[in-house]
Amino acid sequence: MLINDIIEFAARKHPGRTALRFEEQVITFAGMRDRIRRVANALRTVAEPGDRVAVLSGNRPEYVDLYYGVPAAGMALTFLNHRLHPSEIAALVNHAQASVLIVSGEHLGAMSEHRAAMPTVKTVIALDGGGDADYTELVSAASTAEPPRVDEDSVAWLVYTSGTTGRPKGVMLSHKNLLTGVISSVAHWNVPDDQVFLFCFPLCHVGGYVVLVNHLRSCTVGILRAYDNATFLRLVAEWKVTNTGLAPTMIAFLLRHPGIEDEDLGTLRAIGYGASAIPAEVLRRGMEVLGCDFYQGMGMSELGGNILHFGEAEHRRAAAGETHLLAAAGRPMDLASIRIVDPDFNDVPPGEPGEMLVRGDQVMLGYWREPELTEASFRNGWFRTGDVVRQDAEGMVYIVDRLKDMIITGGENVASREVEEILYRHPAVQDVAVFGVPDPQWGESVCAAVVLREGSAEDPDSIIAFAREHLGGYKVPRRIEFIRELPRNIAGKVLKRDLRAVHIAKDQT
Repeated sequence: MLINDIIEFAARKHPGRTALRFEEQVITFAGMRDRIRRVANALRTVAEPGDRVAVLSGNRPEYVDLYYGVPAAGMALTFLNHRLHPSEIAALVNHAQASVLIVSGEHLGAMSEHRAAMPTVKTVIALDGGGDADYTELVSAASTAEPPRVDEDSVAWLVYTSGTTGRPKGVMLSHKNLLTGVISSVAHWNVPDDQVFLFCFPLCHVGGYVVLVNHLRSCTVGILRAYDNATFLRLVAEWKVTNTGLAPTMIAFLLRHPGIEDEDLGTLRAIGYGASAIPAEVLRRGMEVLGCDFYQGMGMSELGGNILHFGEAEHRRAAAGETHLLAAAGRPMDLASIRIVDPDFNDVPPGEPGEMLVRGDQVMLGYWREPELTEASFRNGWFRTGDVVRQDAEGMVYIVDRLKDMIITGGENVASREVEEILYRHPAVQDVAVFGVPDPQWGESVCAAVVLREGSAEDPDSIIAFAREHLGGYKVPRRIEFIRELPRNIAGKVLKRDLRAVHIAKDQT
């Protein structure tokens, strides 16, 4: 099965049903099928099967067409984060050795200036006119005949990681990888075929596989150009949205929207979230004010979707008082196996922390042009996630920390997430990230970047004193830095490497 088969199947069953909504545009499944076929056939006139086709654009219907159409042509859709600097984007295009760059109007000028840094690009296709070829003209002239079948093990998406702990890496995901992740999510999520899903994140992230999940069930997907509370609330009412996905920070932001209690959210059934845990108070108020259920998924680019699921029933238990559950990422899903191991790759006893390994058909093919890194990322067929986790008697997996975020101070291991959870309890703390910085005496020292709630007037010493009441001495932050906002990637994950770099630079001046 190929990922473009998702739309082929839906178009046969429900040709007139709405597949995609964007602003005033409404596209049926039959219409999307034809659009995707045209994209695939058009690309085969300017590139060869096996080529990389990079796309640089914000959210728009054409981006969803490319989700399916580029792999249908036997090529790898290469995702580019439009928030990066043009020189960084050009470096990724060059690393991908893309032969085609599809770019929207707002980015065309900047990328034209960096054309020399992308020597493998033979054709620049402009979504809004210009470039070497006009997207609309090229695609409109192409046939709506079904393109030739390709190998399900060929690379469908080339997704560059966000680089939260280092430089971005190109994750190679095949049709089989992606479809396994999609089918696993359909099996675990409640996805009735009358669902209307509002996708609020940038499409240039692997989280866009949620679009495929909904389309596999012939559900309508709405996409936003960019998220803001007012647009979100208006579209939930107008489009009768039943489900959506938001990061916990976005949910908290939504709940602070003036008049949120009076908004028409009667169709909303559930909100999925990821990237981080949700505070108990945000969950309780979300259920009360938004009147819907919540669920969480945990995955990563290398896994082509989620491998842990934390369902609605467990969230209701957490809201009713079992708040310890909110530290969990969920139970393993059915189409992937996990192990939790010590540094020697021996299974740890139940309840003990260790690195999570994953095996299954949704695990990536490897890192593009990184054979040594790919080899180091696998152990006897098991992918090393780099997440330190523990599993309780219910089967719930709790993420203790990222291996690269573990702080070693004076020979002791400090899990940054544990310190963060304590600091979040302080009434003045709105947001926090804990990380290690070099220390000549202890190797590393614990540092915390804190965003204070509006109107709070705390000082670093009071935050440190609070931490000392709840943590062992070696875990207590030695430094508290107040900042206005934590740096995050497009998926909402905190960029701790940026925080480290800033604080190391301060120490050196």
